[in-house]
Amino acid sequence: MKRICALAAASVLALTACGGGGGSSASTDEGIRVALGDIESVETLALMIALERVRERGTPVELIELADEDLANQAVVGGQADVGLGAPYGLIEGSGAPLRIFCQLQTLRFFPVVDKAAYPDWQALDGETFTVHSRGSATEALASVVQEQEGIEFGEISYVSGAEVRATALLRGNVKATVLDIPNKNYVMAEAPGRFHMLPTPDTGASDEVLFANTEWLKSNEDDVQVLLEEALTVWRSIVENPAYVQEERQRLELLADLPAELETQLLPYYEQAAEERVFTQDCGGREAVQADFEFYHTAGQLTAEPQALAAEDYWAFGPMEKALTALEGSGG
Repeated sequence: MKRICALAAASVLALTACGGGGGSSASTDEGIRVALGDIESVETLALMIALERVRERGTPVELIELADEDLANQAVVGGQADVGLGAPYGLIEGSGAPLRIFCQLQTLRFFPVVDKAAYPDWQALDGETFTVHSRGSATEALASVVQEQEGIEFGEISYVSGAEVRATALLRGNVKATVLDIPNKNYVMAEAPGRFHMLPTPDTGASDEVLFANTEWLKSNEDDVQVLLEEALTVWRSIVENPAYVQEERQRLELLADLPAELETQLLPYYEQAAEERVFTQDCGGREAVQADFEFYHTAGQLTAEPQALAAEDYWAFGPMEKALTALEGSGG
């Protein structure tokens, strides 16, 4: 918790130091500044590996860890970061900012884990508190979709950043119903057998994590964008082919050295399960991902326009993805 608080405090100071406004669309230094609205963890290890591989190819990368996705979004809008991760459909529609998604990294695979005695089903959560990651996050969108489909209304949506933090709060009894990713769901179930259960969620291929950036920055940094996409896709494909690749690269690159022992055991099972459930997109998603995203995030209330009225090009830039895929196919990647 001390580390998380320190990261949040550092993030606020960093954003304050950069100034409020105008948002230059180009980096002040060569390279890529990536805003992550989360903490380094088992789930973000694949991204960390991809970014290290980008550095190895000579492109500097700065990973800016922020307290939640909303801060990460605003960092990209304000020009304090070049590339953001998340699902910024509502931000693009509502702000009018010249942002475009250029790759789907991961599809939604979250698990509502709740106290079995208190909440045997979704109806028991009507009027109760439900805890998600942050405002504007895919977990918040999932909560909204559940309310719509189950005909319930949570009494309060509570925001607690970091799946590890929510898992710990669940085990301590500070939280009774939340959304967890695969490794933390497995951890909670193993630590307290029979105490919790998972409630059903809608089946969707919608995006959990996409890469997005300012349109001007994308045009001005085509080479860096291509390196980023080539390495991300290479890592994602390597994981699907052999999930143990993550362990090998983690050791080679000396990443997550302070990972707690209880999560260490969840590392390989997470990537094995995620690969099996097709969490890691093999081709950036592209146009096939757009319609699923439009429908899901409209149902979640983050997009106000009807899906059929939305134009893909108003939210996505397909050129970088197509260029990177062509390069990988040419190299046999």
